[in-house]
Amino acid sequence: MIKYYIRVSTVEQKLHRQLLAYKDADITYIDKTSGKDMNRPKLQEMLTNLLPKDIVVVKSLDRLSRNTMDLLEIVKQIQDKGATLKVLDKDIDTATPIGKFFLTVIGAVAELERENINKRIKEGIAIAKEQGKYKGRKKGSIELKGESLNRFKIFYKKGFNKTELSKEFKVSRSTIYRWEKVLKERNQI
Repeated sequence: MIKYYIRVSTVEQKLHRQLLAYKDADITYIDKTSGKDMNRPKLQEMLTNLLPKDIVVVKSLDRLSRNTMDLLEIVKQIQDKGATLKVLDKDIDTATPIGKFFLTVIGAVAELERENINKRIKEGIAIAKEQGKYKGRKKGSIELKGESLNRFKIFYKKGFNKTELSKEFKVSRSTIYRWEKVLKERNQI
């Protein structure tokens, strides 16, 4: 089945150019929202309903996503379902070796960008530390004691899962795992 995805950034923008670009679709999905993230109803509906051997068609890659990481995630979801992607303006078809190669290059660029971002973050933290502006999290700022400790034990014994506990205590799940480990070592839970 051929599924044509169309996206314009606002309700006021016209769909004509994309509608005229491809007329052989079995189903057309239209989102009138920004491509800054993947939270688009018709995109999610299309991805959810993909079947093996379906073909997803877009006029251009920026219609699918404006973010390289999201684009790769969307393409991965398409491929994981056994479907393929066809991009009209670049003549890319992931059913072909050239199309697969193109996506590999995009993936490599995205990975490089991730590494550069991480490097810049570490450099920024190092500079801030040298200037005395970054000291990390306050020691003990998420320690479990007093009334919070008693509440945690009660909720833990009642079977709350890690996600529920992290929401209740407004800390990360990794903090919940750390608390659990410490309290087990102390034989308090």
